[in-house]
Amino acid sequence: MRLFGKDLSKDIAVVAEIGLNHEGDPEAAMRMLKLAAEAGADAIKFQTYTTHRHVSSADPERVARLQRFALQEDAFRRLVHEGEQLGVTVFSTPLSEDVVPFLDTLCPVFKIASGDLTFEPVVRAAARTGKPVVLSTGMATVEEIDTAVDWIREERGTDGLADGLLLMHCVSAYPTPPEQANLRSIPFLADRYGVTVGYSNHVPGSEAMLAAVALGAPVVEVHFTDRREGRTFRDHHLSLEPAELSALVGSLRAIRTMLGTHGKPVAEAEEAGRQTNRKGVVAARELPSGTVLADTDMQYGRPATDFTAAERPLLIGRRLTRSLKAGEIIPRDAVA
Repeated sequence: MRLFGKDLSKDIAVVAEIGLNHEGDPEAAMRMLKLAAEAGADAIKFQTYTTHRHVSSADPERVARLQRFALQEDAFRRLVHEGEQLGVTVFSTPLSEDVVPFLDTLCPVFKIASGDLTFEPVVRAAARTGKPVVLSTGMATVEEIDTAVDWIREERGTDGLADGLLLMHCVSAYPTPPEQANLRSIPFLADRYGVTVGYSNHVPGSEAMLAAVALGAPVVEVHFTDRREGRTFRDHHLSLEPAELSALVGSLRAIRTMLGTHGKPVAEAEEAGRQTNRKGVVAARELPSGTVLADTDMQYGRPATDFTAAERPLLIGRRLTRSLKAGEIIPRDAVA
């Protein structure tokens, strides 16, 4: 799968989730975007919605906050343009289905939030665009994920899943207790659905993200802010600051490089040591030329430049064509 300009079979992509941390301030959103790009993020995600189609009127305080935090369309266009200039992908989570057409004009990928995995209208609308869908699985049962994947399959066809659907293992608890991160869900989801599986983090610290990459996740999403101190909005306190994101990106890329391929090949760096670090056959004592070798004439010692330890039985009964000192490697050209 290719996503965010990366071949996910070889590379890792780090998504900085700014979300609503800009708190409705376009300049703050732009500042955070630039900081995330400088820190090494490959993609930067926001949230887009129509307030009255995202939340009910039951909680007036929440409604007022979401109205205040919503970015206007022109502001988001500027963010997308800035991302293009900086070489990072800017995209958004549609939190109401009516904003999908707008985002479709700007974003190369859609992210479906965990809370909307069971919300058929937005899942189908995003899939219908033909663009890759990143589907977060927090709070979901396997049966609910099955259903959401089926909706996408119905819109895209089975062939459209391998390169068009990225599942994200996620635990939607803020913060997530480390013992409940259940990172083994990553290989489980990959096996069950046959698609690429990434990880969206809510565990404090970086350990869960490092482990997720070691378990095969080629995409990691982490909340990002310019600063946590003095902020009251919850998401800031779950977010990494620029220096922390930069350090994380370096660590994740290093781990991805270390993973290699499935199997047990001999590493290029090991080739020289295959002889020097393995035992060969040496003379157990001083052996004159013409000696017919017996088992007691031989012992083992590094390096295995001629006869290996496993070849010792093959030397029994062979004749030396020259004399050898005690401990000397028995060379192939000295055996008849």
